[in-house]
Amino acid sequence: MNKHVTNFNEIILPLSREIDREIAGDIEKESVFVSPQIDRIIVSEDLKSAKLIARDGANMEEVADKAKRFLDVMVKQVSGFEIKVFVDIKRKDTGPYQIGVNDGLVERGWMHDYGKGQVAYSGPVLKLAQLINEKAGELYKKAYNATDGHFPAMIDADTLHKCGYFDSHPNAVTFVGNVVEDFDAIEEFRRANSCSEGALLPQPEHIHIDGMCLNPAACFPCYPTLKGKTYLTGECFTWMGRVFRYESRNINGLDRLYEFNVRELVFVGTEEYVRECRAKALPIVEEMATFFDIDCQVQTATDPFFATVSAAKKFWQAAQEVKNEIKIPALGNDGSTKMLACGSINLHGNFFGKRFEFYCANGEPAQTGCVGLGIERWVLAAFTQHGFEPHRWPEAVRNRIFS
Repeated sequence: MNKHVTNFNEIILPLSREIDREIAGDIEKESVFVSPQIDRIIVSEDLKSAKLIARDGANMEEVADKAKRFLDVMVKQVSGFEIKVFVDIKRKDTGPYQIGVNDGLVERGWMHDYGKGQVAYSGPVLKLAQLINEKAGELYKKAYNATDGHFPAMIDADTLHKCGYFDSHPNAVTFVGNVVEDFDAIEEFRRANSCSEGALLPQPEHIHIDGMCLNPAACFPCYPTLKGKTYLTGECFTWMGRVFRYESRNINGLDRLYEFNVRELVFVGTEEYVRECRAKALPIVEEMATFFDIDCQVQTATDPFFATVSAAKKFWQAAQEVKNEIKIPALGNDGSTKMLACGSINLHGNFFGKRFEFYCANGEPAQTGCVGLGIERWVLAAFTQHGFEPHRWPEAVRNRIFS
């Protein structure tokens, strides 16, 4: 792969083959994890090359080498699988989509954006988030008789390792650290901050990582609690999960948060039971979309795996059709329409049954599946499609969130 320097901070890197828009999107999103010296990698309009934009002072030879290796593995992804649409709901509201929702919510005092992938919200935003969670919980209880639960926001590294997360999404993990249990190190940290104008962090050698992480997927903490159980048919569990995924410079309002909430549903049992549960999820998504009166689709999809394993894992997911994504239209900052991934419906086979040792009555590892609804993205999509004026919202929703 040759490289062409356009100016001091930019390099054009030709791709080994012409790619499609889906792979181009993955390249641009995942490029923030290539090097701290790289600002972005942007794929050209003809999809045959990519522009590396480096930060001031970057070692251009070093970043070009990393970018080349990154692009080499990303272009190996196989695309072109047929995207099957299982749900396609059209809203009744005939008004235009609302642009600038994030800014509009902040201006109205309904949301505060801390700027690091965390938001606080109140008023109609809080009431809508609560309603989305409650509505999903009611539907899960009715359709699955799902057991309500609660799980912690932190998860140990051994559990994430068993879940395969370090192998698939190592870039998204957040480790929890603390000041090492040392009198002098703690006192040094205390004294440094006793008279400083801003926070001073401990010396790197004084940070201890004890194997705890912030949970990056709502379903994971459920599986260790199932160890040793045996299922004649199956069982369902549901809860609100607090989720943390490191997104680097991809953070953008409610579109892409570091910390967010997921209404989770996990089903576990025989293969027949799990597949029946997955099928039941489609009409539930239809009912949710109809209740909130939003355009919505459910279609086949794949996860955004780390670059070096992306090609193989995406191919397997697409070929097996184990992931369906809930896509809801929203608007980008430039007013263009984008399909926002607001949740997913997944089959895991017996992966977690094997790893965490829970079984079917015949002695085989039990199978699992899950449904996750990203609460804040549903909020963003609903405000995008109905705007800020109460009269455009469905009556049942309007009476709840604007009262």
